[in-house]
Amino acid sequence: MTWAWFALVEDAEGADLAATMCELDGTPAGVLAAWRRRAKPLRGARRIHDSVLDPDGAAAFVSLVLPPPGVRLPFDDLAVQQARRAVLLDRPPDAVSTLLTDASHFEGSVSAFRGADAAARAARDPFARVFPARVLTLAAGLIGRAPAPAGPTIERYGSSQPWPGDRFG
Repeated sequence: MTWAWFALVEDAEGADLAATMCELDGTPAGVLAAWRRRAKPLRGARRIHDSVLDPDGAAAFVSLVLPPPGVRLPFDDLAVQQARRAVLLDRPPDAVSTLLTDASHFEGSVSAFRGADAAARAARDPFARVFPARVLTLAAGLIGRAPAPAGPTIERYGSSQPWPGDRFG
């Protein structure tokens, strides 16, 4: 399995990995949690590419992009495709993954940034042009570093893996 379940929750009991999140002003914003299993652990969970998850991952600034309730875009949507291209044009984030619940819809993204300009880079996340982003601080223990993704392709059907997967089922 090259994906895991991922969700922003109040309590990460039962999660395989988890880290607390805060707004930029320090206000607690919940817990990002991941479950490495086939069964969906809770209703709002989305699939994330497992390569970005790392229990030894350092703290980071994170851009978390989630669609408004009831809104879904196909991965073929030009805004989604352009956001993926824009990620590849800039210095890549330390880790990036799209989020999905089925094989053909974009259901958000998560990008982690570290370094002196991390907050500014998170604020420029190309996926924030698709849906509003929340730039948050993430404690250590959830997201590591992953290789820069390969160039995006257009997935019409069967894209059962979150991008930046190296193959589609």
